[in-house]
Amino acid sequence: MSLRNTHEERETTAREAEEPRRDTPAGASPARPLNRAERAAWLGLLSTHLRLLRTLDRELMTAERLPMSSFEVLLTLAEAPGRHLRMKELATSLLISRSGLTRIVDELERQGLVERRKCSTDARGFDAVLTEAGSRAYRRARKVHLSSLRTEFLDKLTPEDLAALGGIWRTVGFDDSATTC
Repeated sequence: MSLRNTHEERETTAREAEEPRRDTPAGASPARPLNRAERAAWLGLLSTHLRLLRTLDRELMTAERLPMSSFEVLLTLAEAPGRHLRMKELATSLLISRSGLTRIVDELERQGLVERRKCSTDARGFDAVLTEAGSRAYRRARKVHLSSLRTEFLDKLTPEDLAALGGIWRTVGFDDSATTC
């Protein structure tokens, strides 16, 4: 093998490491290490998500004394038909455990923002119901949330960036017909 061939192989490998892969090459392990582009995409997603959640949580706590997790419960209930959901469905939609949701709802109930009612279709279950005070708290917190979300994320992107991101999330399985964020 000549020095020239080795140099060409290194250039090809470097280019491949920077280009995202659309599929797994035949015989390649799906558990192979991440290349530079894959690592940047993954870590960018994680760090952006974490930074946004921390910022949104801090802003909501400062303005409304409401943590992000509680805001998400209020948001989901505000957008649900009849402003109520089964506790089980609420936990599933928020991607949290039932015990985690119980702790959040306990606090919201203590503040008078949510109440629990026996489920009308299943005597074993409970619904979380948004109260009038909860609706008012949600509307105030929503303004803070949207303002922070725009400042910290959306306003930094062009319309083309937003369209590209939407396409990317659909490609990896996000259902953009979901009614809550």
